[in-house]
Parts: sequence; C-alpha cells; structure tokens
Amino acid sequence: MAAISLNGFSQASSEIGISTGFSSYLGDLQPQDYTYRDVSFAGGIFARHNVTPELSFRSFLNYARVRASDANSGVQSHIERNLHFRSDIVEAGIVSEINVLPFDSYHGGNRRSRRYFNITPYVFGGVNIFHFNPKAEYKGSWVELQPLHTEGQDMSYNGQAPYSLTQIAIPFGLGFKYQTSGHICISIEMGARKTFTDHLDDVSGNYPDMTQLELENGTIASDMSYRGDELSTGFKGDMSFQQRGNSSNKDWYLINTISVSYKFYHAKRRSY
Repeated sequence: MAAISLNGFSQASSEIGISTGFSSYLGDLQPQDYTYRDVSFAGGIFARHNVTPELSFRSFLNYARVRASDANSGVQSHIERNLHFRSDIVEAGIVSEINVLPFDSYHGGNRRSRRYFNITPYVFGGVNIFHFNPKAEYKGSWVELQPLHTEGQDMSYNGQAPYSLTQIAIPFGLGFKYQTSGHICISIEMGARKTFTDHLDDVSGNYPDMTQLELENGTIASDMSYRGDELSTGFKGDMSFQQRGNSSNKDWYLINTISVSYKFYHAKRRSY
C-alpha cells in the first residue's frame, strides 16, 4: 500500500505600517452627528497579521487630538455656556478585519483555482484602551480640568469620585485596501470609538455648589466650571446645581486615516 503526500501552502503574512489623518469628537460641546469643523491631527503605527485572505488581526498605537468650543456649536444655549476644551488621546488596541473580497493576489500560497484581488473593502471592530486629559485655556495657559473637579467631584458635600483619565473604548469602522505590489499596501479608513465615559470634554452633569467649589478648590476651579460670565451678554449670577451637560449620552471620538504598510510573507508548507 503506497502513501501519497500532497504538498500545499497556507496563506499567512504580516505587515508593519504607519498611518496619518485627522480626528474629531462627538459630545456635549459638539452636538452634531458628524462635522469637519473642529478636526485635529491623528497618526500612529500598527502591525497586521493576515490569517486568511478574508481575515486579519491588527494591533495599533495611535495619537489623536480632539477639541471643540461652544462658540462654534450653533446652539444658543451652548454659546451662552461658553465652554471649550482640547484633549490629547493615546490609544492602543487590537481589531479584527474582515475583507469583503479574498485579498492579496500576490501571495504564492493562494490556490490557483480561486480568484484573489489586490483591492477590497473591509470592516473592522475590536477593543482598545486610551488615555486622555481634557484642558481649557485660562489667562493664556492651557489648564488641566480633571484636577479642578469642575462638576463637584470629590468634594466634601458629595461622594462623587473623580473620573478616570484611562478608559476602554470599542473601535469599529470600515476601510478600503489596495495592494500596489507584492509588498506595499495602502489603506483608507474611517473609524469611530465608542467610549464609556462622558468626560472626554470634562462636561457631563450639573454645576456644583459654586461657592463651595471655590472654597475647596480655589478661584480657578470656579472660573473654569462656569464661563458664561466671561461674555458681555452672559449670566453673571450663581449657576449652582444648574444643568451643565447631558450625562445620558457618552462621548465618542473619530479617527480617519490613510496608511501605508510593508508586507512580509511567511507561507508554511503543509502535507496532507
């Protein structure tokens, strides 16, 4: 009895790449579903492992800045609130990518009986961890907002804990890949991050007891909590316990990029 061995190749490849693009934010200071008004720079590095022509896993490390101002909101009540912020975000995570078409016609391990493409749309989703730090401009300097407890966190009259500057998010979106040669791949991607915090912009619930805030945290804290009185038409009275933000809606940030990667092939021979 003769044993017959057939040899084949399983597709596998890896990539390293860089990305650049722009970022934006959705939250209490930016009420529109999507806008290009307050975009900022985003960029990062990534590594992608292509398991099959349809499935890849990508790990990434990105930097992005988000910012917004009530003055640009187009909503009168927001304009009168007169808040603004910016925050630098560093995120790291992993996502799975699903290619709509079997991708990489250059790979030598692809079965000849099947058609492969060097261009495909894809969708992705996963999980990441990110660090942020909202700031606002005050007398010519950018001041960190979280330590000021602008909504009464960690004050003597309540048990509200300060929000954490490190959080979990769910990244997802869609993109378009094009492999220009056997080793170079270009991608365009639109991605959203669903967060579980409402403090990306330091705005969530109500104004605190403004007198107590100044006593415990100083004049700068009360000045940064309510800034409507800086406007000539703004309310000059006590805003204690009035609504400041909408705590029922969590914040989002968006990262849209173009990336270039270099692909390494490591097809493995198998016998069956």
